[in-house]
Amino acid sequence: MVSSVVERPPRADPRVTRTRKLIRDSLISLLAEKSFESISVQDIAERATINRATFYAHFTDKFALLDALIREDVAARLSEGDPLSVSNTRAMLLAVGKNVFAFVGSHRKCRVDRDFEPQFQRTIEGELTDFLSRDFGHCSAMLIASALVGAAMNWRHQAPKSPSEPIVTNIVEILVDGVKGKS
Repeated sequence: MVSSVVERPPRADPRVTRTRKLIRDSLISLLAEKSFESISVQDIAERATINRATFYAHFTDKFALLDALIREDVAARLSEGDPLSVSNTRAMLLAVGKNVFAFVGSHRKCRVDRDFEPQFQRTIEGELTDFLSRDFGHCSAMLIASALVGAAMNWRHQAPKSPSEPIVTNIVEILVDGVKGKS
């Protein structure tokens, strides 16, 4: 006899959700004040009004927290406007590129240091590669992610007040049409 009971996915415990949000928000507020390198797990726990054991019940260390924070945020930003539903490759890459630059630009207030910057870039590139692998092969997705994220990180440091659209447009033109040599 076949059961007609439909299994529901397990519901997240609201206490776990609340605690994880407190921890995330604590790191975000601390990053606006000081460098990632100088932030300790104790600082995060105190700001979140939890003890260190509770922090470690949710994350292995501050790097795992940062990685989770970036992954969740970039995944949400990449999906804005559902760019993968666009059938035209150029328009889809323009939308994805704008989302990448918007995400990187929204983190300008984070204190950049030798620990934060490389992890920030690696995590965004990894998430973007996974996102694009749905429509492109893995190698192509890695190339696109590297080009867009690398340019966005450079823009973040070199020209944060200049508009990102021309940069995104130029990158997408090269990705779609190839590099044009001298005539």
